[in-house]
Amino acid sequence: MSENELELYNQQFHHLKNLVGKTIYEIVFYLEETDETQTEQPNKFGKSLLNGIDLKVGKVYYSIGCRFSDSHYGLSIAPGRTTEFEDIEEEKRPIKFASKLIGQEIKSVEIFWMKIPWVDEMGHYPQEFVIRTDNSFLLLSSIEINDGEVNTEFTDELLVVESEEIAKQLQLGPFGLGENGREYFKNFKEFKESTKKTWG
Repeated sequence: MSENELELYNQQFHHLKNLVGKTIYEIVFYLEETDETQTEQPNKFGKSLLNGIDLKVGKVYYSIGCRFSDSHYGLSIAPGRTTEFEDIEEEKRPIKFASKLIGQEIKSVEIFWMKIPWVDEMGHYPQEFVIRTDNSFLLLSSIEINDGEVNTEFTDELLVVESEEIAKQLQLGPFGLGENGREYFKNFKEFKESTKKTWG
């Protein structure tokens, strides 16, 4: 694995860690006006989106979207607005999501990883980000919804879930460790050590 590839992994830990202790002021989706339920793929689990979202913490925006791999699959976080990283269709506009987390301070963040199905060298990608405040929960997953049902991981779609019960039902994030293929590393150093065998 090249130094550039390692830096991409390091950035995910670094940017998420920067959220801790900050207050969430806005969560912004990019949707057409006709998407009245704020989801592009109707489902009972959460909001399923085809573009990334903006998270305003303190005075800074972070964009979270499916841009980790070259094929734009797998979650990625970066400072800035989603419009700086993705081509947003003309008919879409920024819409504030009325999340329970607005006005709350972020207490912890976690990344849950999975192995890229067909790539040996860059063996892992971020499947879920989990953000917690004192009394709320936000899970973002690179997972696809088809006909209202969960279809597959490692996609260019974004599922936004605010219920731990639903995350548990779908075995996402911390509830997918082991049997559902999720892996957890508390920081970049632990990630690098634990995955060294996949990249030499």
